Amino acid sequence: MNMHKLIPFVLFATGLSLAANLVSYTATSKVSQKDADKKAMEGVALQIGAQVKSSFETHTVENADGSIESTADSKKSVSTNVLLKGAKIQPGPKTNGLFQSTVTVDLEMLASKILLDLEQIKSKMKSLDSLIRLDMLDRDYRKMEGEMIKLEKLAVDYNDQLNSLSFVQKVPAEMRLESTLGELTEFLISSMQTVKLETELVSGNLKVTVSDFAGPIANFPLVLTQDKKDVSNAKTGNDGVAVFKIKNIKKLKPSGEVTVHADMNFKFVRQSALQNKTVSYGSAKTGKSFRLACNGSVAECGALQKFLTDAGISIADAANLPEISASFEFSDKPNSSRSLYTSRATIKLKNAGKEVVLQPQGVGRDAEAAHVKAISNIPVSQISDLAK
Repeated sequence: MNMHKLIPFVLFATGLSLAANLVSYTATSKVSQKDADKKAMEGVALQIGAQVKSSFETHTVENADGSIESTADSKKSVSTNVLLKGAKIQPGPKTNGLFQSTVTVDLEMLASKILLDLEQIKSKMKSLDSLIRLDMLDRDYRKMEGEMIKLEKLAVDYNDQLNSLSFVQKVPAEMRLESTLGELTEFLISSMQTVKLETELVSGNLKVTVSDFAGPIANFPLVLTQDKKDVSNAKTGNDGVAVFKIKNIKKLKPSGEVTVHADMNFKFVRQSALQNKTVSYGSAKTGKSFRLACNGSVAECGALQKFLTDAGISIADAANLPEISASFEFSDKPNSSRSLYTSRATIKLKNAGKEVVLQPQGVGRDAEAAHVKAISNIPVSQISDLAK
């Protein structure tokens, strides 16, 4: 078996002409018309500043019966800072099995389109600058942040377009971007450095007060997270206060911790070192203790006991205590690689003639882990009457 021959698979016939402000490139391909168009476009891009890197290799394999098989592996990476707007593609006649294509670009027209885009970007940036300064006066951090992100993107777009223009014509110094982005960012960060979050648990609610150097902040966006997931969002009122109902959090987890964050772009939060607040909460104890009779595995029964305890139902191992009995049935479904299992549980809890049937779901690395997760996902509200 020989693998040493190199056989050309795509042929190029290239020609370059510059007339006035026109750049033209002709290419041929043995592959297809589309491939010829692509090569001609790359040729034009190369002439106006594109960087083209390519590797091309053909392997020749001789089979046992003496027949020859060739496979081509072509890799091409094209990077260009010039968007070829208005490029004209003209297919040529197919000759001797070769597809032909000529691409022509009018550099003056291309420059004109880029200049128009630059003017439009500058106009948008000027409008955003004015809006951000009004937001500063109102101390509207939510709007200020959103408009700052837009302004940053426009600044990037402007510089990209300016770089594209430099491949077509000389760029005058006065066209360089003189943005107020740095000044506005500095003001936003310095203002956010004075922001404080204060938390208080009152009558089953989590009260969050947000203030800065000038006092309470209205419309400040907040988010509660638990186990690295967002669980609730709110904005402060005119008094700078947002209220989260703990009962809604307990539906997800009967006791634990939540962390209060500014619901803003992480970059601004990090630069200003705005501190989060972590709050612990729990379920009120029922005043009664129960004995748990469970027919599941050690892990399943342990998960149920933890859940009941977190929900305020005390579990103890004493024969004279009233009993809560638990039975489990699980329907498990692995993914195609069996790396994750989804389990749907049917859990029956009984106590003194009361019965609750629950059907939570969970996902885990194996079936038992999915069972434990399903048990931890039981809604607390569905067992509130069980221990009464």
